[in-house]
Amino acid sequence: MNRSLMTPARVCLALALSGCLLLVSCNSSFEAQDKAFSRATQQRLSGEFQKQITLLSQAEKQLAAAGKGAKVPAGFDPWWNKEVSAKLFEDSQPANQALDDLLARALKHSAQIKVFSDIPLIRETGIQEARGRFDHHVFVETAYEHVNEPVGSTLKVSRDATMDSRFKEWHTSLEVGVKQKTITGADIRLWQRLDRTSNNSAYFVPDHQAAAVLGLTVIQPLLKGGGIKYNRSWIRIAKLDSEIARNEFIRQAESHLLQLNRAYWNLYLSRALCVQKRKLVTDTAAIVAKLEKRKDIDAMQGELMRARAALAKRRAELVRAEMGIKNAEDRIKALVNDPSLLTSTKTELLPVGAPSIKELKVNMKDAAAAALENRPEIAQAFLQLKTAAIRKNMSKNELLPQLDLILETSIAGLDKAGRITDGWDNQWRGAHPGFLVGLRFDLPVENNIAEARLKRRRIELRQQLAQLQTTVDTVLLEVKISARELGTSYREVNSRYESLLASQEDLRVLEKRWESHAGAANKPAIGYLQLLVDAQDRLAEAEENFARACTIYNVAMVNLQRSQGTLLKYEDLQVVRTEDPQGLPVMSLVRQRAATPKPKAAPKPAPKVAPKPKPAPKPKATPKPKPAPKPKAAPKPAPKPAPKPKPTTKPAAKK
Repeated sequence: MNRSLMTPARVCLALALSGCLLLVSCNSSFEAQDKAFSRATQQRLSGEFQKQITLLSQAEKQLAAAGKGAKVPAGFDPWWNKEVSAKLFEDSQPANQALDDLLARALKHSAQIKVFSDIPLIRETGIQEARGRFDHHVFVETAYEHVNEPVGSTLKVSRDATMDSRFKEWHTSLEVGVKQKTITGADIRLWQRLDRTSNNSAYFVPDHQAAAVLGLTVIQPLLKGGGIKYNRSWIRIAKLDSEIARNEFIRQAESHLLQLNRAYWNLYLSRALCVQKRKLVTDTAAIVAKLEKRKDIDAMQGELMRARAALAKRRAELVRAEMGIKNAEDRIKALVNDPSLLTSTKTELLPVGAPSIKELKVNMKDAAAAALENRPEIAQAFLQLKTAAIRKNMSKNELLPQLDLILETSIAGLDKAGRITDGWDNQWRGAHPGFLVGLRFDLPVENNIAEARLKRRRIELRQQLAQLQTTVDTVLLEVKISARELGTSYREVNSRYESLLASQEDLRVLEKRWESHAGAANKPAIGYLQLLVDAQDRLAEAEENFARACTIYNVAMVNLQRSQGTLLKYEDLQVVRTEDPQGLPVMSLVRQRAATPKPKAAPKPAPKVAPKPKPAPKPKATPKPKPAPKPKAAPKPAPKPAPKPKPTTKPAAKK
């Protein structure tokens, strides 16, 4: 008897072990395919990217280089810089705004950045939602049932005619338990059932019974839907989506900061043009006034009309320049979205500081390598590729047949019922647990759903590979363009500076000639008026081009950092996570203030090292004081006066 009972148990145990081994083999095969795919993809892509990077420097050497011209001296300060930072409109309220202050205000108040910062926080909720698949569930189920039916068999009730000819039963049930889906895909259910039953059957002894059953049920998928890897894939995909959203926030934030930089330097350029136009109108008005005084002496009517026409034209350009200032201010206000700037209509934004004209050299190869490492678009493409690979492996698992291992054990008790809980004590008195071991198999014949899903995942994976290649090509193209734009804009600044000097000298010579002959009754001298007006136009154009080239160069520096994906580091910004008053998470960009005092503490150990060589021999002590003048080389204003005589020599050479 015992052997007959042990044989089915051994068979069930063997089936369970074979199912577990099959599950492990499926998981190991999926992991091997995953590793092989990721390794092959990384090797192939990294090889292609490194080839593109090495070819960048060679391609740059083949570019035609223009002749070297004069460089802008280090101490050069255009005349309009001071007026750009001054008040230009009468009824306005001037407000000095540095670029760093506007960036800080935008990070705090910009609604656009707040929209971008909420994207990763929304995606993070998907991680908690994916973990919710494995939550514990407490369930309670109760029912009361009354049966009143005719009797079709004498086994239900007694044959005594005095007994009721209908079968009547009263049944109350209560079931309480806990269930959970584990990380292996198993459904575990621990439950306690209490029943109270009474009826009018003579064969139901005792006529009032209380039963209790405590059971544990485990259903473990062995093929489809089984395994830690498959069930953790939901959490992994949610984490990858959250990381993709975080990179999207960084990308959008860098783009917004670049727009704000463009708007700031556009404001500077608009104010510079307005100042230049005002000076041009003033100079033209002075010429018209001189001609008005001499119209009865030697000034021709045609020359006077020509001067008036030039004055009217330049006044119209001034009106357009003043409108450009208002548009630039409104653009900055819209990007910053600071309530203190939006509420006041009379606020005049005054840019603080002039654009930098210091040369910034760029290594194209290093810039491309930095972009491949830091650009959020490339990180997003890699994460999306990884997500597609995980989904493909999940579809492979779903293509397998359904094979479940079912395990169940329980203990039961029975007692004469006064209450529904009377059977609870009896189930613990000498009760021997029963058990159940079984398998459940299900295989769709066509399996169209799983095959279509796997085909779709494979196509999506192929699409993501192409998308990654396209993203890298686009990023490298942006790095090339931004690096070339930086070098080109710097050379343009120098060329515009040389043109500015030539235009100033041309106007100076014509002004002297015109004023020296203006008092004489000589008509050819009056003919210098048109040359003078043209020279003024050329000088105004040269000044505008120089100011525009300076702003383009400063925007190009910021654009290069964005193309490398290092704009946040360039601005000393980091992503910080906090909470609002309602307890909701908030993601924001904060400037690192603690990083600036660190270099100040670095020079302190220098004097400690200096006294150590003093006890050394005297001949060695004389060369070692050389590191002492390091603090003298630290103040950078010392070399600045050196280039100042350079501009004096350059115009002398031109003369």
